[in-house]
Amino acid sequence: MLHKFRLFLLLALALFSGAWGWIARAESASEPPALWFDVGEELVYSIHWGVIRVGETRVTTEWMEEEGRRLLLIRYRTKSNSFLSKIYPVDDTIEAVIDPVPFLPIRFVKKLSEGKRKTDEVTVFDHAAGVAHWTDALKNRKKDFAIDADTRDLVTFMYFMRKRAFTPGEQVEYRVMADEKIYDVFLNVGSIDTMKMEGFGKVKSVRVTPEAAFEGLFVRKGKMVVWVSHDARRVATRIQATVPVADIHINLREVRGPGHDSWVRGKQTSGAADMSTTRAAEENKHVN
Repeated sequence: MLHKFRLFLLLALALFSGAWGWIARAESASEPPALWFDVGEELVYSIHWGVIRVGETRVTTEWMEEEGRRLLLIRYRTKSNSFLSKIYPVDDTIEAVIDPVPFLPIRFVKKLSEGKRKTDEVTVFDHAAGVAHWTDALKNRKKDFAIDADTRDLVTFMYFMRKRAFTPGEQVEYRVMADEKIYDVFLNVGSIDTMKMEGFGKVKSVRVTPEAAFEGLFVRKGKMVVWVSHDARRVATRIQATVPVADIHINLREVRGPGHDSWVRGKQTSGAADMSTTRAAEENKHVN
């Protein structure tokens, strides 16, 4: 069931949650380069199919070292909850290993487990040669395809877009790699709406409607809308897809990691309040 919306979920969650020169090397491992988001950030999203909660996605960022270089690892982990797992278990991991200086992908890994369907694919980017090498480990298939100087996979593209402010009424176009193909993606920027978010209060968010050059890249049939926080963090606050069989809603539930803005403080305050309430209830129970 969820596999029909896999690319849609990936783009939406990291589109804002998340060229030039493959040859440029990362800075030394002791001094990671400054980026427009805090490495160590974790975003937690709840996924609902209609009114039923069916799972969650966790998006994490961390530094890693490979062959003497400091690289960036961005990981998406999507799992079905106990309700959906009884009929259609989902456990997906999608990763991008990125050279942080040009912010270009080195490797894109996709390991999916959706019901009986399994996927184990790796795409290695060679921007100097203008080619990407795709391998399907389960089907023993390989494919090389041409890429542009600034070609990014969906994960890298989404975090790259977080450095960009959007203006209502504009349309921007990019070329993105997904499923060993290059797609033209259009982002239509709409109004700035005020979203009521549990744990965060009222959050101003920019409405963005992504489209592909042809039908079927993100939602097979239907419409998708993404709301992006109208602030320096620029995270997807809510995603909604209307499709023939149901509505998909994805809501930002928690922000963890470094930072002192309202996103992190809001949940810390909420958590402290919940703990205080729990302690008070326990104390009253013992008194009574």
